[in-house]
Amino acid sequence: MPSSVNGFGTKYYGQRDFRPDGSYLTTKFFCLAFVPVIPLHSVRVIPDPKNSSVPFSKNYYAILEKRWPHPLQVLSIYLWAAAAVGMGILFFWKIEPYIKERGLAGTRNWVETLLFGVCISVPIAAGVLLRILLRKRGQPQSTEPV
Repeated sequence: MPSSVNGFGTKYYGQRDFRPDGSYLTTKFFCLAFVPVIPLHSVRVIPDPKNSSVPFSKNYYAILEKRWPHPLQVLSIYLWAAAAVGMGILFFWKIEPYIKERGLAGTRNWVETLLFGVCISVPIAAGVLLRILLRKRGQPQSTEPV
């Protein structure tokens, strides 16, 4: 199982190739500050039904198979991470100077924090939405006539 301390260590990233049994493919990455750096291997897992949906909680999986890193999943994780990091850079490069230039007096601190959160959450929300759509596509379709 992957383990990390303050974002440094190993972590499973991504969900791909959903199957009707509830399993999916995920990749274990070596991470620096929660940013995936080196893919170690991919595994097909079934999540434990008792897992929490609370962020940063420890989750458990039944590992069905272990294989080389899945190239499309590794590419999609790198693109997702680049988008999140890019949005953070965009914030500090363009948006923060714009806010300071306009001089939003007493509201500046909370406005900056809110806009930074929005910038970082856009690629994350897009990834979560895409994962939900792909998971639905992997579910078995009902064959009963309507």
